[in-house]
Amino acid sequence: MNVRTNCRPNKVTANELVEELILEDRRGQIISVKKTIAAVRRDGPHLAETDCDLVGLIVDFAPAFGLFVAFDLRE
Repeated sequence: MNVRTNCRPNKVTANELVEELILEDRRGQIISVKKTIAAVRRDGPHLAETDCDLVGLIVDFAPAFGLFVAFDLRE
């Protein structure tokens, strides 16, 4: 039986989490700010960054990887 273990260090940065989540999508896709922030909060409960800080990271990273950003935080 194969058991997948989490190889991620216990404490990762917000930059690392956002980049990891963005790299899961393919070029040309649309990234939901709301879903990305929720995933960062889930995977990095120790992070002190505000939602605005995370939106900034998403906006910085997404275009570099050919992705579009959906500003759906308030939906």
